[in-house]
Amino acid sequence: MAESESEALAGRRGGWGRTFESLSVPQYRVLFSSSFLLFAALQMTVVARPWLAYDVSDSALSLGFVAAAQGVAMLVASPFAGVAADRLPKRSVLLALAHGGSVPFSMPVRQAYIPELIPRSMMANGVALHSTGRNFNQIAAPATVGVLLAFEPVVAFVLIVVLHVISTLISLRLPIGAPAATKGRGMTGELLFGLRYMMSNPMLRTLIWLALLAVALGFPYQHLMPVFQKDVFEVGPSRLGFMYSALGTGALTASLVVASFSGLVRKGFPQLLMGIVFGLALVAFALSPFYLLAVALLFVTGFASQAYTTMNMTLMMMTADPALYGRVASVNMMTRAFMPLAVLPFGAAVDAYGAPVTVAAGGGPHSLWPSC
Repeated sequence: MAESESEALAGRRGGWGRTFESLSVPQYRVLFSSSFLLFAALQMTVVARPWLAYDVSDSALSLGFVAAAQGVAMLVASPFAGVAADRLPKRSVLLALAHGGSVPFSMPVRQAYIPELIPRSMMANGVALHSTGRNFNQIAAPATVGVLLAFEPVVAFVLIVVLHVISTLISLRLPIGAPAATKGRGMTGELLFGLRYMMSNPMLRTLIWLALLAVALGFPYQHLMPVFQKDVFEVGPSRLGFMYSALGTGALTASLVVASFSGLVRKGFPQLLMGIVFGLALVAFALSPFYLLAVALLFVTGFASQAYTTMNMTLMMMTADPALYGRVASVNMMTRAFMPLAVLPFGAAVDAYGAPVTVAAGGGPHSLWPSC
């Protein structure tokens, strides 16, 4: 579809009529399908790995060490993943890696693919719609793996592997993904050039700090949910799956709203408002004494956090030079690495002071800082 035609079509549509417009592009549908199954596997892992760690250790600090190991790998690999996404054929990067090292590479490449597969006028919709695959799986995958963990944990981990394999096979149908032109700076030179570019751009620099704030102070609670399930609410692992599903339902709703009203993304106020709501909802969840109330608050938390992060990522991609899309996406992935790293001190604080106080302390500053 030509750019002028897509812009005219977008102009005739409005609101909910634009929700799934990016899926009208066949190559984007391939990316969406592959990512959907990958997200299913990742969301199952989000539940299964901390559940296993806490089940065998009964220590929140052990949860922190498990999460921190993942965070270190993401932090180290993500900058090079961005350079690879910009300099190498994108499909080759997706298919050349085993799962252990693929996530920090896969996500920046998938984000950088979006502008290649759809017109610029659809970019905000494409980024938001891509997030719906992850968010739908935050509903279905945790509930599924929660039941499997209660039945037979081995089956849960086998299913995760199968989903990864199928996702990889679907990725074979993606176009090669042309690398951006480079000036022979070398890997290190390209990496430093990308970092200098982002730090010198006031808009990108602000968006990076906003992303870092959310992941470092707000998001560690996701790894600590088994503590709430077992020690605060005293319910079984299947109920843990439903807690993650409530979070995912809110996130899915948010990504659909952002996809439908993508014109709002260009304005900063909605993102800051969602940041404040996220912080307040997280504090309320942490201090809730009742399981059902906590599940309802997790829906609000998921909605606000997803709207905040989707708008933030979309603004990054719309601000950045197209030749640096991969590196911009990789910096966003680097900020996400601070979430599992932050679980380590959060886990130590939970063992010392309890989960409610610790998570509420993380959510409080987040509800105030974006408004300043």
